[in-house]
Amino acid sequence: MSAAASTDCDPGRRPIATVNILVVGYSAHDVIVPVAGLPEPDTKTEVADIIHGGGGPGATAAVCLARLGARVRLATMLGDDDGGRQQRRELEAAGVECDAVRVAAGERSARAVILVDPVRETRTVLWSRGSLPPLPADAVDLAWLDGADLLYHDGHEPAAGLVLAAAARARGLPVVYDAGTVREGSAELVAASSDVISSRGFAGQLTACDDPVEALRRLRRRGPGRVAMTLGEQGVLALDESGREALHIAAFDVRVRDTTGAGDAFHAGYAFGRARGDAWVDCLELGAAVAALKCRDWGGRRGLPTLAEAEALRREGRRR
Repeated sequence: MSAAASTDCDPGRRPIATVNILVVGYSAHDVIVPVAGLPEPDTKTEVADIIHGGGGPGATAAVCLARLGARVRLATMLGDDDGGRQQRRELEAAGVECDAVRVAAGERSARAVILVDPVRETRTVLWSRGSLPPLPADAVDLAWLDGADLLYHDGHEPAAGLVLAAAARARGLPVVYDAGTVREGSAELVAASSDVISSRGFAGQLTACDDPVEALRRLRRRGPGRVAMTLGEQGVLALDESGREALHIAAFDVRVRDTTGAGDAFHAGYAFGRARGDAWVDCLELGAAVAALKCRDWGGRRGLPTLAEAEALRREGRRR
């Protein structure tokens, strides 16, 4: 099922300049290594390049939202080391507001090494949170939500996420959950969210169901009114807003260089559409377009599109 793209004069859609989103989640520094296959033990492998850049689901989504034109505030934990300072500089340069960033003195910031096989279009992620403590619930300032149209969280900060989700729902705001991996607090975050966009494995693992459609139905019964599952090059599976019928949104056919951060980009595109009042299917299609365009360059952020680029792909792009 598909739907025509909305226009800027659609009833109920906010002007882009008024889209205001609070993101709570994980930030890291990524080292991207393009390499065909995994090297053999005790060998040396020369590669064409080694790319450095910001990463982490929440932080990358925040950068993507800013690129799309939203006003974005990020709540996250950083260390007071070189990695943390570098991450903050990159976030601020991208237009992300960092007044809700908390710095853990004497702690090591998160980082990841990502091996990308451009031939197979696969990636292998080795990541560490460093020594960062979780963002505590008592560090949350509910004023972060003032003026926000939507709360976005990635599940990496469950204590802070639950406090903010409850406050956002009390204000009548949508709460979008990037449900990538089942971890402590995931079930509670699902129940606290209005929109849950699951990875291929999250819904099945949390609901103990191997059938994707039934897993989404069980996920929906836990509280969120809108549920979907990202399937990479196979697109997106979702339930309609009644929860009865399954929908499939095909992925866009683009030249893929690196899929790192594609899921983060999808969630950001979806959240942007949701915050400005787009229809359910339009939100999913915008997410698919943003994710596809991200894959044109290395790392989680270099290929992130503008809103005009994403909307053009929705109108004119080929589907897989």
